[in-house]
Amino acid sequence: MSTAVSLLTVEEFLELPEKLGVKSELVEGVVIEMGQGRLRHELGKAQFNKFLTGYALGNPIGVVLPETLFVLGEGNAFQPDVSFVRTERLAGQDLEKNFQGAPDLAVEVVSSETAAQLERKVRIYLRAGSRAVWVAYPGERGVRAFHADGIARWLEGDQVLEEPGLLPGFAVKVSQLFEGI
Repeated sequence: MSTAVSLLTVEEFLELPEKLGVKSELVEGVVIEMGQGRLRHELGKAQFNKFLTGYALGNPIGVVLPETLFVLGEGNAFQPDVSFVRTERLAGQDLEKNFQGAPDLAVEVVSSETAAQLERKVRIYLRAGSRAVWVAYPGERGVRAFHADGIARWLEGDQVLEEPGLLPGFAVKVSQLFEGI
């Protein structure tokens, strides 16, 4: 026996009451509740936030938005752990609403999501207009960098994470992103 699942629109999702301490996203019309981030996860987010914010302070071409909800079209509303949005994309956004569209860069730090869930989210981010998605694996001390052109790379250790077309001059060794974790 199968059970029909009623898919939600973004508008219906945004009308749902918030549950204290529960982060949720809408993925292809289905509400996905995210697990509580453990310390390793939170430290990973903090490291990406630190390096991207440092970059943005010296290169005022955009803003770093931690834990911000992005409406990626009908049926999808994601809250990446950290994101970067170019300044020109902020023009025309209603500051009283959620960001309409995908972040230029989405950073997801792996914790409770399955590989299949993450791969699906990466594809949706890129189809919705993200130029890059970085998926950080604190346990493996590595980052998988996905790009809108279809290229994906695994980086670890002293390899350098950079996005010259999006973040000119930004470069950080992957090992630095996981210091103290």
